[in-house]
Amino acid sequence: MRAARFHAVGKPLQIEEIEMPRLDADDVLIRVKAAGMCYSDVHVLDGVIAADPPVTLGHEIAGVVEALGSNVTDYKKGDKVLVHFLSPCGKCKRCLQGKGMQCFNLFKREGYGFSDDGGYAEYCKVNADRLVKLPDDLSIEFAATLGCAGITAYHAVKSIAKVRSGETVVIYGAGGVGLYALQAARLAGAYTIAIARSETRLRLAESLGADNVVSAKDGNIRKEVKRLTDGVGADVVLDFVISDESIKNAMSMLANGGRLVLVGVSNKPISIDPQMTVLKEFSILGSLVGTKDELEELVGLAASKRIRSIANKAFTLDEVNDALAMLRRGEIVGRGYIVP
Repeated sequence: MRAARFHAVGKPLQIEEIEMPRLDADDVLIRVKAAGMCYSDVHVLDGVIAADPPVTLGHEIAGVVEALGSNVTDYKKGDKVLVHFLSPCGKCKRCLQGKGMQCFNLFKREGYGFSDDGGYAEYCKVNADRLVKLPDDLSIEFAATLGCAGITAYHAVKSIAKVRSGETVVIYGAGGVGLYALQAARLAGAYTIAIARSETRLRLAESLGADNVVSAKDGNIRKEVKRLTDGVGADVVLDFVISDESIKNAMSMLANGGRLVLVGVSNKPISIDPQMTVLKEFSILGSLVGTKDELEELVGLAASKRIRSIANKAFTLDEVNDALAMLRRGEIVGRGYIVP
């Protein structure tokens, strides 16, 4: 089968013919129908996020069950499925508390698209307990983008920020994850403000229901957010950029007692103003991905059309390096995906 393989930092992915995966008793073979493109793949290529080469990238994986291991009874050939790409153990103290993203063994187990082969391939092998069944009427490309962008956004809004009805939420960075976070915040009853540099991204945020949008290129965005909140500031800022500039701006636009949630990834240190954090009783929170239970909830929201798809640009496997270059340059507005 054909796959896009990561071999070394700074090198393009290699399209290779590799052997079909061999199933263990608890595994399922998926014929990949769509694999969403995440900026984390660019981070892998740049060495910001670690992967275990040689490995097939692509962690937003949706497809159809092709074959089953001998112990698998919950699925049958032809089922539409979505992969929960991180693998909490389900047994440690954090997992038993329902906090799978804080699992003590999270990065010791399979991470599809990072430590184990992912979805930039014609077929992908995963453990059956990492699968979520998909309804027939949910498009496969939409479902794929829920596997990381969607669930990361949903977890940040629901479980980390714990957004409540009537609160003001700033989406700092209207990329793929930010646009799903916008929708999740609106579902929670929040007043939403989206910030981005691209006018196209701002228009898309408006079409998805943002109450206000602010261009990061024009004027003082901190002052504009304060104006939009009658001088009080935002209850929550979800930062998908993660830079000294974004952190400084975010803390300056928070209301007293506000929550700053770091969702983007960076391997560079950032500066936090401890005096402002203490005097205004800010909370600074990290948010990873989301649990399988949350992913199942999100699929239900998508199936009921309460969350809208931003999957809007398809690429073939042979186009994967060009597609990732476009993603790096910010030329994909919404979410791109690979169709192997």
